[in-house]
Amino acid sequence: MSVSIKEVAKLAGVSVATVSNVLNNTKNVRPETKAKVETAVSQLNYQINPLARNFRKGQSKVIGFVVSDLSNYFFQNVAIGLERSLSEYGYHVALMDCKESKALEIENVRNLLASSVDGLVIATTGEDCCYLQLILENHDVPVVFVDRKPFGFTSDMVLSTNNEGAYLGIKYLISKGHEKIGFITSRNDSTMKERIEGYRQAYQEAGLKVNENYIMTGNNDISISQNQLLHGIAYTQAKQLIEAGEVTALFTGNNLSSIGAYNYLREVNIPVPDKMAFMTFDDSFWLSMTTPSISAVRQDPDMIGSVSGQLIYERISNKVSEQPNRIVRIPTRLVLRYSV
Repeated sequence: MSVSIKEVAKLAGVSVATVSNVLNNTKNVRPETKAKVETAVSQLNYQINPLARNFRKGQSKVIGFVVSDLSNYFFQNVAIGLERSLSEYGYHVALMDCKESKALEIENVRNLLASSVDGLVIATTGEDCCYLQLILENHDVPVVFVDRKPFGFTSDMVLSTNNEGAYLGIKYLISKGHEKIGFITSRNDSTMKERIEGYRQAYQEAGLKVNENYIMTGNNDISISQNQLLHGIAYTQAKQLIEAGEVTALFTGNNLSSIGAYNYLREVNIPVPDKMAFMTFDDSFWLSMTTPSISAVRQDPDMIGSVSGQLIYERISNKVSEQPNRIVRIPTRLVLRYSV
């Protein structure tokens, strides 16, 4: 059973306020009184609760990280970067998985605010974040969004160079003679829209006309309980494009889509890259382990998390409290292997 500060005060024969002053070094206390308190603390093995201390100071030293889908390898690495960055400033991270459910996202945000977190980092499940305006009316906490752009709420954001990354990937495929490239994604959020824009830009620069039938997008209203459908959607999309008999290359919009699309190619024995070139956005660990290894547009989720931690800390510490909202783009790069 934990020992209370009242018990320490009683054993030392002093007031609770005096014990608090000794423990927090907030006021000068006579040496003999300080010695009594320290002896009582030692005898009772009293443990100071740093979290409770921070709450009394009006700080929790905790940042809430609301993650759209923690099963996604990308977000796991964002969390690692965020935790490391914030630990340098003396903050901890409370991680909340939304399982791609907007209802769960709202619940998680409410619960974190009720726990008096000092700030929120959010990888939202969708684009409409109007709900935050209502929830935050009575909570003065900074918010940083990562990966997906929110609509209906303004704040700092840390995003990948989605447009540029997709552009580089499609441009490379075109340079290898592929003019009929299928774009597959099991979602259709702001991130995917930027990547599709990069696809279009590469086609336009090459003087090629985009065939809209080659761009296949999914549905954002998919919860993690149905997460296997994300693979299944991409599998079906790849099947439709291949059976149409036109595309010579597939580009998938993220690592979840790449699994479904690549599984289809293997199932029907279409050799990569001899009969079908293959590339994806998101350099997941398995891409370098398969044969042939798969080319990818690599993001830097660790850096996204790290920069997010820096931005939220700067807001909390009032270093940039008066600055307008900031959008930081973390560079992507092309990793070439043997699938093209």
